[in-house]
Amino acid sequence: MMRCPRVLSNLLLAASTVVVSLLLVEVGLRVVGVSYPAFYRVDSKRGYGLRPYARGLYSREGQSLVAINAAGFRGALPPLNSAGETLRIAVLGDSFTEGLQVEEQQTWIRILEAQLNRSSSCPLLKGGQAELLNFGVGGYGTGQALLTWRYQARAFQPALVILAIYPGNDFTDNQPGPREDRPGFELRADGALIQDNSFREAAAFRFRTSPAGQLLDGLMNHSRLLQVLNEAKNRFSAMRRQSQVMTPPSLSVAPAPTPEASSEAWAMTEALVNQLAMEVRAAGARLLVISTTTPDQVWPEEEERPAVPFRQEQQLAKLLTVAGIPYRSLGPEMQLAVDQNPKLLLHGFPDGEPGHGHWNATGHSLAALQLAPWLCEQ
Repeated sequence: MMRCPRVLSNLLLAASTVVVSLLLVEVGLRVVGVSYPAFYRVDSKRGYGLRPYARGLYSREGQSLVAINAAGFRGALPPLNSAGETLRIAVLGDSFTEGLQVEEQQTWIRILEAQLNRSSSCPLLKGGQAELLNFGVGGYGTGQALLTWRYQARAFQPALVILAIYPGNDFTDNQPGPREDRPGFELRADGALIQDNSFREAAAFRFRTSPAGQLLDGLMNHSRLLQVLNEAKNRFSAMRRQSQVMTPPSLSVAPAPTPEASSEAWAMTEALVNQLAMEVRAAGARLLVISTTTPDQVWPEEEERPAVPFRQEQQLAKLLTVAGIPYRSLGPEMQLAVDQNPKLLLHGFPDGEPGHGHWNATGHSLAALQLAPWLCEQ
């Protein structure tokens, strides 16, 4: 007769021990300052996007204090209409545009904005000021850039739109077909783009949009323990996606060459860019395209670079010329800067793999320096 109360007492004691232990871990993580804010959330239109109001320290690569505004993009939230003689420029792109690896004022977007506004002879501004809005999101391809224009950037009525393409994977990511975490696209024989939203049926998306998933999502930025567990999951997934073993943080191993995109991926790239250009024009704005650099293109050891490092940019230039869209490839001039100063590292950070990964502050600054004169001529 006494067994049930004793079992119940033991269960309550065990549960209390677990709860107290978790609370101690939570307190300990806060005391030592461990924090991994969740900067992204699911999005029914784009698959995922930046989380409105997210704030905290980003430290996966480089380090920066990040603040996401109420509309879900990095930077201060502007009014929907630009003021007076201000030229509003919306920038679409991936993590090289988003720039979480550096402080916001070190991103190429903020440096470019400052350079334009310091210029006394920029024909583009016509005596006014430039205002750049950063709609970049890590991992986005051309398709998600198009959707970002439709569902986010267009509402801010920019006069100019810059699509920043990362040649390292944006072209290969445009391979037609469905995706697990975002909309995919198919290209019909008549040239029509068909959007595939089957990602909404994926188990991960269904869970994260369920009541339990939304509760967990809401708790994420309030619990350091949940943040650590989520960060561990993300890093494990990233490790599984890597095709090669991580190299040591040194200049002894050159970055892997950029993979070549298929003809189907190039056809999709052309269709997506043309669709974006058409929608931008319909809103009374103009589209410009730039391409960033890959680590192998600006690797300090010239003999270890690909034989033809800018082949894909040359192909992109051809299709954009046909479409009448102005284009600037940053790669050649940034490579020349490295050739003139072999100690110059544009990608990577001291605590990671120097020369690999995303632009550091030097890379962002040099990109802005290259872009400012070209942009003023547009």
